[in-house]
Amino acid sequence: MTPPQSRAAPATEKFRRHLADLAARERRETAPPQPEVLAVMRALAARARFVPLPGALHHVYEYGPADGPAVILLHGWDCSSYWFYRLAPALGDQGLRVIALDFRGHGFSDPAADERYDLPTLARDTLALADALGVQEFDLASFSLGSAVALLVGAQAPTRVRRHIVMNFGLFDYGALQARLLPSLLTGLFDTLRRIPSKSLVYRYVSATLCQREVTWADVELSFTSLTYCDSRAAFLAVADLVRPERMAQIRQAAAAAPPTLVIAGEFDAVVPFADSERLAQALPTAHLHILLRTGHLVLFERPDEIERLAQAWLTAGTASPKRREKTP
Repeated sequence: MTPPQSRAAPATEKFRRHLADLAARERRETAPPQPEVLAVMRALAARARFVPLPGALHHVYEYGPADGPAVILLHGWDCSSYWFYRLAPALGDQGLRVIALDFRGHGFSDPAADERYDLPTLARDTLALADALGVQEFDLASFSLGSAVALLVGAQAPTRVRRHIVMNFGLFDYGALQARLLPSLLTGLFDTLRRIPSKSLVYRYVSATLCQREVTWADVELSFTSLTYCDSRAAFLAVADLVRPERMAQIRQAAAAAPPTLVIAGEFDAVVPFADSERLAQALPTAHLHILLRTGHLVLFERPDEIERLAQAWLTAGTASPKRREKTP
């Protein structure tokens, strides 16, 4: 049962601003070209809850029965829980209690006053959320940087995590120069995208650089909303922590003791090379590596039906079989 304080927590200022922007769009766009986008945003906003955790007030939404097996969804870098707008209800329809979280500073969660955005802190936030919502055991489904957090959650509380789904993440090695330059380069790039007034330009850029398949306008709207409300400082410090050699060594150690894990990789992922995902699968004690052919980094948008099918099968399966490698055209 959810504690009373988490039910009664007020919304963050970012979320109130989002509701005002949404209402203004609805007044202005009396015949929007994509009316389902506004309907999706309204449906997600209606499920918004705000849970006070140590360090920041966090935005969460849920799908599925409150007494179902719990799965916590962890988003990627400079993203938010809105990236799971299709996966969350699909898993909820299968009887799972789906909990989608915005990391501190990301999405509609408040930034942290102490500017702690290192991955172990994000992992502790995830466990604190589970405690606040009365969830003892749970599965984790994660995307990109969120998968690094998921592995650390498993290391911090190995008896509580049953299974993992890891999407578009791998084990990599960065040299000192790359580790120093990459956070600034990535943050500068995404700060530029935040300032572009035309979503069509953003759509064309993302399609050309991150995708191998066409994505929908709803995908663009939801991801752009995530980008708009993400705190730039939070994104910078999170990726700066990820590329530290000591942190990657810690993640490798966590992977070696992880529970059964489904690793989903896009064949032509320009952000996380397939070889890195394969290296992760080899390091895991029990892993199924599923390769989505002719797919890039944004598997949640490029292959939503396949992601739903794979996730449902993995999370509702019995005992995991030995390591396996599969491909989907």
